[in-house]
Amino acid sequence: MTRFLTALFCLAFGLNLALTSAQAETFSAAEKKSIEAVVQDYLMQNPEALASALQNMQVYYEQADETRIQRTIAQNAELLFRNKADFSMGPVDAPVTIVEFFDYNCGYCKRVFPVLMEVVNQRDDVRVVFKEFPILSDSSEVAARTALTLDNQLNFLTFHARLMNNKAGLNDGFISQTLADLELDERTIVAQRSSQRITDILDENRQLAQALDVAGTPAFVIGNQVYPGALEKHEFEAAIEAALAAQSGSAN
Repeated sequence: MTRFLTALFCLAFGLNLALTSAQAETFSAAEKKSIEAVVQDYLMQNPEALASALQNMQVYYEQADETRIQRTIAQNAELLFRNKADFSMGPVDAPVTIVEFFDYNCGYCKRVFPVLMEVVNQRDDVRVVFKEFPILSDSSEVAARTALTLDNQLNFLTFHARLMNNKAGLNDGFISQTLADLELDERTIVAQRSSQRITDILDENRQLAQALDVAGTPAFVIGNQVYPGALEKHEFEAAIEAALAAQSGSAN
């Protein structure tokens, strides 16, 4: 309680919260009681200071959370942007990589799919990495596992587009028909999609998503930021330009 009230007091006056929290550990029980009484009395007499402090506290924690996410992206750059287990689209040496966490049953993923494809097809400085993140149903898991067994990028992109453009419910029959249309060996794929390799890839994707606070689909990692939801084209463009600007700034 003392730490919380002290934090509010400090934020109300723009003081250093981290320093104050560390100092609070050295207070005696009597000193903590005295501080609590003073701060409580002040905030009761000045409610506008409490509102300002709560707002400052929200900004403080949002900034701390953003810093943590950026650190997580940097620490997991290889797994996010250059994991050989992932399928991708666009130039391998593109300066900006968009990582998409998606689910084949996600309506918003399907809505953003043509927008994302338009952005990638119109630019030569962007590539997309597809992160299978099946969270909505058992058929999502089956579809993701099936996609990860495909033996080349063309087959994956064709399969991916077919499922993303599917407006009906996703089921085993639709997946089987899609494999048949692509003239792929369903028996071999079904045998492979339950392998430990596929399980490990999905587990790794889930761990990455959790570390990045990604709880739903779609979600995009662009530069050092996470963008949740189905972005519009102008939002993709703005995020790409921000990532390019950040790269340019760090190079200078």
